[in-house]
Amino acid sequence: MLHPISQHTYTTEQWNLMQRAHVKASEMLGRCSHTHEHANRLARTVMRLFDQGLRDDVIIAVMAVEQEMTETGIANDNNSSAS
Repeated sequence: MLHPISQHTYTTEQWNLMQRAHVKASEMLGRCSHTHEHANRLARTVMRLFDQGLRDDVIIAVMAVEQEMTETGIANDNNSSAS
């Protein structure tokens, strides 16, 4: 079974918008958009937000950062409670 994201076909313009959003979100998080260990997770979040109808790269970036911080916070809380 294909992952829902893989069922979409995007135009070059749409890919460019998502790429800009991913780079902006990575910059906001102080991360490299290519080499950070969670770069792919952030990219999937950007794609999901785009698929939900968002078309402004800044709004997508801000929302992706918020979701990533929540995800990271949950991971950090789980790591803290395991100690």
